[in-house]
Amino acid sequence: MTTPMQSFSTFLGAPLLAIALSAPLCAGEADTRLVQVLGRTWTVSENPKQPDSYVAFRDNNNLNPFGKPVARRTPQAVRALELATGCKVIPGTLWQTVGAEFHAKMRCNG
Repeated sequence: MTTPMQSFSTFLGAPLLAIALSAPLCAGEADTRLVQVLGRTWTVSENPKQPDSYVAFRDNNNLNPFGKPVARRTPQAVRALELATGCKVIPGTLWQTVGAEFHAKMRCNG
Protein backbone atom coordinates (compact mmCIF):
# COMPACT_ATOMS: atom_id res chain seq x y z
CA MET A 1 0.00 0.00 0.00
CA THR A 2 1.39 3.40 -0.92
CA THR A 3 0.89 6.52 1.10
CA PRO A 4 -0.30 9.76 -0.52
CA MET A 5 3.19 11.21 -0.06
CA GLN A 6 4.81 8.29 -1.92
CA SER A 7 2.34 8.66 -4.77
CA PHE A 8 2.97 12.40 -4.92
CA SER A 9 6.76 11.95 -4.95
CA THR A 10 6.46 9.34 -7.72
CA PHE A 11 4.23 11.71 -9.67
CA LEU A 12 6.78 14.54 -9.41
CA GLY A 13 9.88 12.36 -9.61
CA ALA A 14 9.82 11.52 -13.33
CA PRO A 15 9.41 15.10 -14.66
CA LEU A 16 12.07 16.44 -12.28
CA LEU A 17 14.47 13.69 -13.29
CA ALA A 18 13.88 14.45 -16.96
CA ILE A 19 14.59 18.14 -16.36
CA ALA A 20 17.79 17.32 -14.46
CA LEU A 21 19.03 14.98 -17.19
CA SER A 22 18.26 17.40 -20.00
CA ALA A 23 20.13 20.31 -18.38
CA PRO A 24 23.76 20.87 -19.39
CA LEU A 25 26.41 19.69 -16.95
CA CYS A 26 27.72 23.18 -16.38
CA ALA A 27 25.42 25.99 -17.42
CA GLY A 28 27.18 28.48 -19.65
CA GLU A 29 30.27 26.31 -20.01
CA ALA A 30 31.13 25.42 -23.58
CA ASP A 31 34.40 23.65 -22.79
CA THR A 32 33.57 20.75 -20.45
CA ARG A 33 35.62 17.56 -20.52
CA LEU A 34 34.96 14.17 -18.95
CA VAL A 35 38.01 12.18 -17.82
CA GLN A 36 38.45 8.85 -16.04
CA VAL A 37 40.68 8.62 -12.95
CA LEU A 38 40.87 5.30 -11.10
CA GLY A 39 37.68 4.21 -12.84
CA ARG A 40 35.75 7.28 -11.71
CA THR A 41 34.33 9.93 -14.02
CA TRP A 42 35.38 13.54 -13.42
CA THR A 43 33.91 16.61 -15.11
CA VAL A 44 36.45 19.37 -15.66
CA SER A 45 35.55 22.83 -16.90
CA GLU A 46 37.13 26.25 -17.04
CA ASN A 47 36.14 28.69 -14.31
CA PRO A 48 34.59 31.69 -16.10
CA LYS A 49 35.29 34.00 -13.16
CA GLN A 50 39.07 33.53 -13.05
CA PRO A 51 41.64 33.19 -15.83
CA ASP A 52 43.71 29.98 -15.92
CA SER A 53 41.44 28.46 -13.27
CA TYR A 54 39.56 25.17 -13.61
CA VAL A 55 36.91 23.25 -11.66
CA ALA A 56 36.75 19.45 -11.26
CA PHE A 57 33.72 17.54 -9.99
CA ARG A 58 33.50 13.76 -9.49
CA ASP A 59 30.42 11.79 -10.52
CA ASN A 60 29.14 9.99 -7.42
CA ASN A 61 27.90 6.98 -9.46
CA ASN A 62 24.40 7.44 -8.00
CA LEU A 63 25.81 6.57 -4.57
CA ASN A 64 26.28 2.95 -5.68
CA PRO A 65 27.47 1.00 -2.60
CA PHE A 66 28.97 -1.67 -4.85
CA GLY A 67 31.11 0.72 -6.89
CA LYS A 68 34.87 1.13 -6.95
CA PRO A 69 36.90 0.86 -3.73
CA VAL A 70 37.47 3.94 -1.63
CA ALA A 71 40.15 6.33 -2.87
CA ARG A 72 41.12 9.82 -1.75
CA ARG A 73 39.49 12.56 -3.79
CA THR A 74 42.21 15.22 -3.74
CA PRO A 75 44.87 13.24 -5.67
CA GLN A 76 42.15 12.14 -8.10
CA ALA A 77 41.07 15.76 -8.60
CA VAL A 78 44.63 16.87 -9.34
CA ARG A 79 45.04 14.05 -11.86
CA ALA A 80 41.68 14.82 -13.48
CA LEU A 81 42.54 18.52 -13.83
CA GLU A 82 45.91 17.68 -15.38
CA LEU A 83 44.49 15.06 -17.76
CA ALA A 84 41.69 17.32 -18.96
CA THR A 85 43.79 20.45 -19.48
CA GLY A 86 47.29 19.21 -20.26
CA CYS A 87 48.54 21.72 -17.69
CA LYS A 88 49.92 21.41 -14.15
CA VAL A 89 48.17 22.49 -10.96
CA ILE A 90 50.00 25.37 -9.29
CA PRO A 91 50.90 24.13 -5.78
CA GLY A 92 48.93 25.85 -3.03
CA THR A 93 46.05 26.93 -5.26
CA LEU A 94 43.84 23.83 -5.01
CA TRP A 95 40.77 24.27 -2.82
CA GLN A 96 37.55 22.35 -2.31
CA THR A 97 33.98 23.55 -1.79
CA VAL A 98 31.45 21.97 0.54
CA GLY A 99 29.87 20.38 -2.54
CA ALA A 100 33.15 18.55 -3.36
CA GLU A 101 34.10 20.77 -6.32
CA PHE A 102 37.84 21.21 -6.64
CA HIS A 103 39.10 24.58 -7.89
CA ALA A 104 42.70 25.17 -8.95
CA LYS A 105 44.85 27.57 -10.90
CA MET A 106 46.78 25.87 -13.70
CA ARG A 107 50.14 26.56 -15.31
CA CYS A 108 50.40 25.65 -18.98
CA ASN A 109 53.76 25.46 -20.71
CA GLY A 110 53.25 26.95 -24.08
